[in-house]
Amino acid sequence: MSTITIPIQELKDMGKKVLLKYGATEHEAEIIASDYLDADLRGRSSHGFTFFKQAVGSLEGRGKYEAAPLEGSYLHVAGNYDLGHIVARESIDLALPALAERKVITIGLTDVSRFNCPGIIARYGAERGAITLISAYGGMSVMAPPGGKGAAVNNTPLAIAIPHTDPLFVLDMAVSERAWGHLSIAKFKGETIPEHWGVDEEGQPTENPADVKWLSPLGGYKGFGLALALEILSGALVNVPIGAKGLKKNRGAFIQLIDPTIFGHTVESFTAQVTGFLGELADIPLAEGHDGPITYPGQASEQRYQEALASGVITLHHSAIDYLRNEL
Repeated sequence: MSTITIPIQELKDMGKKVLLKYGATEHEAEIIASDYLDADLRGRSSHGFTFFKQAVGSLEGRGKYEAAPLEGSYLHVAGNYDLGHIVARESIDLALPALAERKVITIGLTDVSRFNCPGIIARYGAERGAITLISAYGGMSVMAPPGGKGAAVNNTPLAIAIPHTDPLFVLDMAVSERAWGHLSIAKFKGETIPEHWGVDEEGQPTENPADVKWLSPLGGYKGFGLALALEILSGALVNVPIGAKGLKKNRGAFIQLIDPTIFGHTVESFTAQVTGFLGELADIPLAEGHDGPITYPGQASEQRYQEALASGVITLHHSAIDYLRNEL
């Protein structure tokens, strides 16, 4: 695979310039470019700059989001096809001042554009002290049920971030075996894929990424059931069309913020209990043939992130750099 290595800051600056060219504000360009860069630096190349064109495409035809007043413990935000990267963060900002009093706040986002990895938004909430759960409906069916010959459900990702952990606990997962980005990267590299990643137009598993018509759910029926539940929460519940009526532009998201002191903890006692629990992972003996250490979600990605920043450079498929340079 042909790759290019460039300074991290140069890549970010190019991304921002392209976004500004297509109508993003300086603030928006900073956030979006940072989000795609974060994915690459944390080892999530399936959501990194190789697919930055999708971020640029989200600028076309967007409106301005409208947030209803916070009522009780819920907040509804009509996205009007505004940038999901921005809407999700600003919705959390609107809700956080009331969290200490109300303890749980649920946010529904309707008709927003993509915000790439939900984990980065969950991280945003956790960095501000809230246990943050996010499910983000992608707007169309891309995953076949086990044994099925056709798409039935989105591969709706789930993210959960826990505050007061170091490194921050951030679970970020799709409910398909792999996201589409992994298949695209395999095609770039000319590699085969495990046959459980997706099925062809006949509903049969395939090792050729070019033949994948639909994704396969994580863990068979368990992942399929989870996908159905998450699509209901982040699609139907927030009032966007789902299933066969789903449209790529009509994305929804379900966000829940939880005060960690809700059930009698202080911040200090919650932190002690959670970090003590996570620290026990290091004491688990390794099975033969396995390298350590055993980590929790977010721990290894933070290490990759810090190592990448320290190197100062990043290596990407040449198509990502070619796209940015051609747009400038």
